[in-house]
Amino acid sequence: MSIAAIETALEQKLLAIADLPAIAWEDVSYVPTTGSPYLKVHHLHNSPRDLFMERGPAELPGIFQVSVIYPAGRGKVEAKRLAERIAEAFAPVQMLPAGNHRVDLLGTPAIASGFPDDEGWYVVPVSISWQAFPV
Repeated sequence: MSIAAIETALEQKLLAIADLPAIAWEDVSYVPTTGSPYLKVHHLHNSPRDLFMERGPAELPGIFQVSVIYPAGRGKVEAKRLAERIAEAFAPVQMLPAGNHRVDLLGTPAIASGFPDDEGWYVVPVSISWQAFPV
């Protein structure tokens, strides 16, 4: 199993998108700049699915959650445009190498409704479903 390699492959795919704002990575201290949009990344892993009855390879499913965060009051259009760019970059069908696994992007990423948070930001979550298989 190589969770770190899977997460790295997804993060590298995100970084390949041109002109992204700053990114708040998991477990890395980040203080947003007032008035500047940014992205917030979370890796959500689901339970592995065994492919055989006895010991053997397993499918590793998960969601790569990328939240687009814009200053509240600047309108939702730019935030949703950026969310759409991210979803397009992860559109199916794609296969990413990830160490001893292959990450399959087989479903269209989901862009959720935007919402204001309690700290003066407008948040648009983008959920990118993936499955990883041993190679």
